[in-house]
Amino acid sequence: MGKKDRRTPQPAFVTLRDLPGTRVMFWVVGECPYCGERHLHPAGNLRTADPGERLGEVPAPCDPGRLYDLQLPPRPQRKKGKEARKKERRKGKPGTGWELEE
Repeated sequence: MGKKDRRTPQPAFVTLRDLPGTRVMFWVVGECPYCGERHLHPAGNLRTADPGERLGEVPAPCDPGRLYDLQLPPRPQRKKGKEARKKERRKGKPGTGWELEE
């Protein structure tokens, strides 16, 4: 790893969780890019806070001298050919009995 790589904040994908029985929300980093452990970051109150404001660069709890970038995980891409599979399925379905006979 070069010197430039050590200084740039690594992306850390998060999920939003609430603490049961309280109004506190946390961003949970499932796997830290530096140590591989799970970390929690407060996201605010359930009723008043916007948790999206807490995303961005924050110090890593395992090494406060290093930053990581809290990000939402990327959305999965749509499967190609889904419409064609739907059309095939519709073609094979029997009618409801209300269709007009020609």
